Amino acid sequence: DSKRKFLEAASKYCDLSQQTFGGQICEADLLQLLKCAVTCAILALQGHNVRGYWLHSVEHFEILQKMFMERLIRGSEVHKFEDGLLPHQKATGPDGSTVLERAVLQHNVLAASRVYKNMRLPQLGHLLEVSPEHAEKIAAKMIAEKRLAGFIDQKSGVIHFEGGDDDLQQW
Repeated sequence: DSKRKFLEAASKYCDLSQQTFGGQICEADLLQLLKCAVTCAILALQGHNVRGYWLHSVEHFEILQKMFMERLIRGSEVHKFEDGLLPHQKATGPDGSTVLERAVLQHNVLAASRVYKNMRLPQLGHLLEVSPEHAEKIAAKMIAEKRLAGFIDQKSGVIHFEGGDDDLQQW
């Protein structure tokens, strides 16, 4: 966790939370391990890839569930979650954003791509709660890294998402 290997840490915290070592570990400690697993899974940018038994009573479970269900995460939810992070989990990258900010912004771009076929960049920015220019930069990087299927028409200022949910597209 302190080495920013959040996906690996989430998996290990989850594994530990499911072991009682013959009743030697109290339930409160197991719940704390599970909370750490949820926190690391959210910070991993790929929270939906972490498998395990998640208790709904664990703090911030709602954010992890939204990541898994590919639903938008609002800024107010992010700020509440951020208040509980440890200093090393609030570290900033070269662009000045935190791991959490990048994870949530990228998650929200993917969530938007599941609902919309296309949208204007100002609307994407509004949805992400950032400027249209920042929204475009995030989406362009994700497209370049092949983590988002789509393209940006800069002349018309529209992002086109490809390959969304076929059932939703037919609806």
